[in-house]
Amino acid sequence: MESMSESGGVRWPYESFRRGQRELAEEVARTVREGGLLVVNAPTGFGKTAAVAYGLLLGGAERVLWVVRTVNEIDPVIRELKALGVRFTFLFSARKSCPLLRPGEGEGLSGEEFWENCRLARLRGACPFYANLRSVGSEEVWSYVRGHYSIHATRIAGDLAKHLGVCPFFALRGLVEDSVFTVATYPYLFRRDIFESVLDPYDYQDFVVVVDEAHSLMNAHSLVEQRLTLEEVEAAKAEVRAYEPGATAALELLDRLSGILRGVSVGREPVEVDKALLAPVLGEADTLADLAQTIRERKMAEALLHGGNAVSVKSPLYRVSSWLLLAREEWAFVFAEREGERRVYKATPVDPAVVAREPLERARAAVLMSGTIPPGGFVEELLGVKRERRFVDVELQYGPLTPPGAVFTVVATDVTTRYTERSGRMMQRIADYIAVAARLPGAKLVVYPSYEVMRAVVERLPLDLEVVVEERGTRLEEVRERVMASPDVVVNAVAGGKLVEGVEFKDYEGRNLLHTVIIVGVPYPQPDAYTRRHMAELAKRLGGRKARYYVYEVSAAIKVRQALGRARRDPGDRAVYLLLDRRYIRRRLRELVRLRFDELVGSPSELAQVLPQLKTRITGG
Repeated sequence: MESMSESGGVRWPYESFRRGQRELAEEVARTVREGGLLVVNAPTGFGKTAAVAYGLLLGGAERVLWVVRTVNEIDPVIRELKALGVRFTFLFSARKSCPLLRPGEGEGLSGEEFWENCRLARLRGACPFYANLRSVGSEEVWSYVRGHYSIHATRIAGDLAKHLGVCPFFALRGLVEDSVFTVATYPYLFRRDIFESVLDPYDYQDFVVVVDEAHSLMNAHSLVEQRLTLEEVEAAKAEVRAYEPGATAALELLDRLSGILRGVSVGREPVEVDKALLAPVLGEADTLADLAQTIRERKMAEALLHGGNAVSVKSPLYRVSSWLLLAREEWAFVFAEREGERRVYKATPVDPAVVAREPLERARAAVLMSGTIPPGGFVEELLGVKRERRFVDVELQYGPLTPPGAVFTVVATDVTTRYTERSGRMMQRIADYIAVAARLPGAKLVVYPSYEVMRAVVERLPLDLEVVVEERGTRLEEVRERVMASPDVVVNAVAGGKLVEGVEFKDYEGRNLLHTVIIVGVPYPQPDAYTRRHMAELAKRLGGRKARYYVYEVSAAIKVRQALGRARRDPGDRAVYLLLDRRYIRRRLRELVRLRFDELVGSPSELAQVLPQLKTRITGG
């Protein structure tokens, strides 16, 4: 083992390096010095956060913007930065950290709406937490953050308001200038409007950028997506009548918009809305935005006059005008779909390069890292980033972290979720496989390609099986509590959903309770209007064959690998993988998933025969 290292005044905070950590740090340092782009594929448990942060310091990075997908993912970065003893700050949703918003008040309030409310509240002197920043300096804030007992971003932010009486967001924003690291959620890098408004006077080239969970950039375009409902359009009309009854032109525009949206025929699958139909309304988006601003100021004045909460003011007209401003962009498309009985209209780009290219090309240097980096040249091809880049695959270059026999993979060759072969009998056979696998020790995670398939299988599971079924409103904490209370529970989730991406199935001592992951089918995207448009736009840059490769093959493989990774959070974890679809034995898909298949079974009874062997693999006995 290597001893604690110190290089160029930068001290490695642990007793030794794990295999490959020193080498990765040196690659990161080289990237910083040369101003390049480094793509890192490293499994969970390797310690890539510590290695990359150490490498950035070795390379002399003076200002780092480290972005993560969710607020919870800020925490492990804070832990490593505290260990390194480097100055840092962090940023996440100002709405979620606002001490003026009481529980529930922020529901239905978009980030854009909150920011406008916040701006007006500050201008009117209606926020005492912001005013208190005049008497609490940045050094006092930094001292509090550095000395805080917790590494949890939300807890530190809440305590800044509670104990120092300051606005958490602006207190933490005030640390950016003197911090080496700014840790933030994705929008602070990939939403240019947010980047410019929050991080002014800095530009992209002022930062070395780190993108954590970089596989998520395959869907970077979703970061700017906006949703609109017919109910919101009607609410906007009522708002105009109440506050600007003489604005007949605005009411006519809203009536026209409502009529256009209602005229779109929406079935079970999303449909694309012809933007030519919306052209007359899109051209007047600025007019509606100006009116929305006028109305918002009046509503805020009312709230302040009557002792209400100014930052919780909602304006349906603002939501409508913001949606129109996005929809009119040349690169944006509009889709209509049903969510239950409600129609939802989404304005969104469909090419991730629209969002990811500029910040990654213009950054001083960039590091993209994940345990499931998409294969091939996805940075150049899919994200459209043209700059010198290198690739590090930790296990291929420095040796495997998983000990032999720690993972056992079984493929069922008699089932599939292909559209042409779906039937009640097929769903029952899949349910029979899950019932057999449920006898294995520990929690089981079953991942489906869609809610439709999940419902069809779950309703056929044995009634005595204890299950959790993901719904659109399922809370992560509720699932954690169920797994903690019933370690043998079967958790049913949808590929790419929040349970697959966001839950740690660990006990209070940090041990993984999940030992079995079951993948039902192959999570290819639905062949609907959205997917067709996504393919068509990528094909303009990449050609049809390459576009299909990324949209279907690569995206499905990444979802599978993410799901499987839930059972392997630390190097010592042992796991059983059960792939319930014969298509996994195809060479291309097998290579993309990057698995060695240990056993092929042709029936649930055959799986039952190997259960003793699988139990031994899990327990290590």
